[in-house]
Amino acid sequence: MQTTESPYTSAPKTSGLAIASLITGLTCISPLAVVFGHMAMSGIKKSSGQLTGSGLALAGMILGYIGLLVTIVSVIAMVAVGGTAWKMGSDVAKCMMLQIKIDEAVSEYQAEKALEPGAALDVEAIKLKLGGAAALKCPAGGTITIHEVVPAAGEPACECSDKKHARK
Repeated sequence: MQTTESPYTSAPKTSGLAIASLITGLTCISPLAVVFGHMAMSGIKKSSGQLTGSGLALAGMILGYIGLLVTIVSVIAMVAVGGTAWKMGSDVAKCMMLQIKIDEAVSEYQAEKALEPGAALDVEAIKLKLGGAAALKCPAGGTITIHEVVPAAGEPACECSDKKHARK
């Protein structure tokens, strides 16, 4: 007895979506690799053996998920580093603005009392004028010191112990 194959039966084919999943996974197009991989796996299961490539689809999905994980971790790291840098820059700006505010208060005090540069300065009076010692804290933890003499024109009346906050 001789068996003949039906002319309508064909050999199983590799799923194009499985191949696409692997290629997009290898080229770091992670979201597509995951989507194509899941679509390929579903199509292969429904094909009754007419489609193959579940290994390719699985490999593409794994690469896609790894790529997504790396992307998420990288974004979180960049946000954390960027947030820290922003906070440091903000603290420096706040400290410099506070120093300018102190300079202006000293200048007003000097004008009110008709003091010459080099004259003794009532530091406590300046602190009170600005809201007390608590209002004169560097936001980054440095210590702001008001000089005890009236500065020459153009010279600062105070400085912060954190040298990154020095005004030039």
